[in-house]
Amino acid sequence: QKKVQKALKSINHHIDNRDLRLEVADLSLLPKDFNKRSPDNFILSVLLKYSSENPILLTSDIGLQVKAKGLGISNISLKEFLRQTKA
Repeated sequence: QKKVQKALKSINHHIDNRDLRLEVADLSLLPKDFNKRSPDNFILSVLLKYSSENPILLTSDIGLQVKAKGLGISNISLKEFLRQTKA
């Protein structure tokens, strides 16, 4: 939990300094049969908006990982990310 708190503090700091921006979902980018009210799908639509930049989704939510893979979006779990950053 300390790592999560540290990450949230860092995000908060950078938002205040305008180094980060919040993005609006574009649900028109989702396949027609995707639920347009699902928070996961809002996230996926932003990733699809930036698909030409090869975004990587960082999530430990297996359902979201499966959907992302199905849409051709690379993803990594927090556990795997932390393991890679230690190397």
